[in-house]
Parts: sequence; C-alpha cells; structure tokens
Amino acid sequence: MNYRFQRITTAVAFFVALAVTQVYVGVSFAAPNPGPNLSGNRSPQIMGILKTRDNKPILVNGASAIDGATIPSGATIETPAGVGATINLGSMGSLCIAPNTKLTLEFGGGAIRVVLQQGCVILRTLKNTSGTIITPQGTAGQIDPANGGSLDVCLPQGATAPTVNQGAAVDAGAGASTLDCSAAAGAAAIPKGPILSARTAFIIAGGSSVFGLIFTFHGNNPSPTGP
Repeated sequence: MNYRFQRITTAVAFFVALAVTQVYVGVSFAAPNPGPNLSGNRSPQIMGILKTRDNKPILVNGASAIDGATIPSGATIETPAGVGATINLGSMGSLCIAPNTKLTLEFGGGAIRVVLQQGCVILRTLKNTSGTIITPQGTAGQIDPANGGSLDVCLPQGATAPTVNQGAAVDAGAGASTLDCSAAAGAAAIPKGPILSARTAFIIAGGSSVFGLIFTFHGNNPSPTGP
C-alpha cells in the first residue's frame, strides 16, 4: 500500500513540475522585449563639416584639412591667404571664415561661441541657438536665440577694435564661396520660417527675373491678325 501511494505521489509531483515549467516558458515568450539597455549611452556629439575654397587645405588643430573634414567643438582653425572656409553646424547654424583668419570655435548645448584672434568671420545661427563672437577687446556681438541671426565681425591684424555688421567679412572673402554667407552680411536677425541660403536666394531671384523677361516679351508680342 505504501509503495503504491509513493508511486502516485511521485507521478503527481512530476506532472505539477511539468505544468509549472510550461507556464514559466509561456510567460517568458509573452513578455515584451525590453530591447538594448541605452541608459549608459551618450548622445552623439555634434560635429561641424568643413568646406574650403577650391578644396584647398586649411589648418584645424595644426593639421591640414580639406572638404568634408569633421570639426569638433573647441577646434583652433587657421586659414591661409586666399583660402576661405565654411563650417556647417547643421541645425545650429554655420560659420564663414575669411582668409588670414585664426579663431577657436566652440559649439553645443544650443550655443555657438567664436573666439576670434585675427581676421574676419560671419556667424549665422538658427532659432533656439545663441551666438557670440569674442575678440581680445571683449565681446564683439551676440545673437539672440529667440529668432537666430547673424554677425559679421572683422579684426584685421593690428586693429585696435573690431568692425561689426558692416559687411567687412564679406569684402574679405569669408566662406568657401562668395555665395555661402553673403546674405548674412550685416543682417540683424533671420526671420521665422524656412531659411534660404544665399545660393538658393540667388537662384530664385534669377528665376524670377527670367520669368519676368519672358513675360515682358510675350506681352509685347502682338497677336497675329487674320487676313
């Protein structure tokens, strides 16, 4: 009798264990996948993208750099004679640098800061990004992040004070091309809405002129008269 009871008890225990295992496995497969643990990951660092005039090299942290080079925050940038450069900072804005310029560029956290030691620059910021240009004489200008805007600052070698928002940086050839930052010269602020580059504005203006010219010729063309 005891032997039969022991066999029954063993069989019941086996089936209970099997049932518990199946329930555990079913719950494990039904549980949502938590995905990778991102708690220790840092946000990707913002990097500027360099473009130089005619793809000629400039110095970034003492090393030669050309089109497509990445520019980290805190980089020291030097442009030689005859070579301007543009640094695209994505959703933050851009910096146009004239030849014979030396500066340090810092960006991140919704702010761009240019420490200009010598030369000329045009700093453009988009909405929600502040901008500051500092010279050895102090702060040359600031951009309100409420709307974004631009600063045109020149500090030629030997100058005792910078020239601000007078178009001097445009005249000095700031930017990788003459169209990169010319629209920013002396501008106090960038209006809300889509921002057109100087190149785009030029194309639109040119297209409008061509359309107007065609329309003028078409309007002056008398309709053919019947016999």
